[in-house]
Amino acid sequence: MVHLSVQKYSADFKAIYKRSNYSTPKNYLDFINNYITFLKGKRKSFDALVRRLEGGLATLAKATADTTALSKVLAEQNKVIGEKAVVVNAAIAEIAEKSEVAGVQAKAAAAKKAELAEQAVIIEREDAAATKALEAAIPALQEAENAVADINKPAITEIQNLPQPPDVIREVCSIAFFLYPNLGSDVAWANIKGKLLSDP
Repeated sequence: MVHLSVQKYSADFKAIYKRSNYSTPKNYLDFINNYITFLKGKRKSFDALVRRLEGGLATLAKATADTTALSKVLAEQNKVIGEKAVVVNAAIAEIAEKSEVAGVQAKAAAAKKAELAEQAVIIEREDAAATKALEAAIPALQEAENAVADINKPAITEIQNLPQPPDVIREVCSIAFFLYPNLGSDVAWANIKGKLLSDP
């Protein structure tokens, strides 16, 4: 298309500037070389975007899995702590009741208090472990949020506008399509563009 327009523009050039313009095979070779250079640059740019997208998605998936696992551990530990707190509170109430009965039971009350103190130490230790597990999850979540922040809307729009994307882009988008909930299992490019990439 471009090479056919040279004749028209050469005629316009001659009419305006009174000078002839000649096209040689070197002009076309330069045009092809420039196009190849442009294409290589675009391909390199797309590859970099794909690598960044892959890294962000991998970090996000790992952080999600880690956070889910740590949340389950924390929920179990909180349940145990709650149960033990109920036992401790009930035992304290029982001791307060029995301490009024008689001095004969003072020995038994002292033993019970020692046992409760032991349980309180265990509860405190488990509470510290639960808090530490929660603090360990926070950097992973922050890292995932930072990785997602690198994915911007223009990059997604550029990928969405590709009629036939390279295989690596199609594969990354297919993985994201599967990971995203309630999108189905049809990974046709039109389906990915319509359901996944349409909502950055």
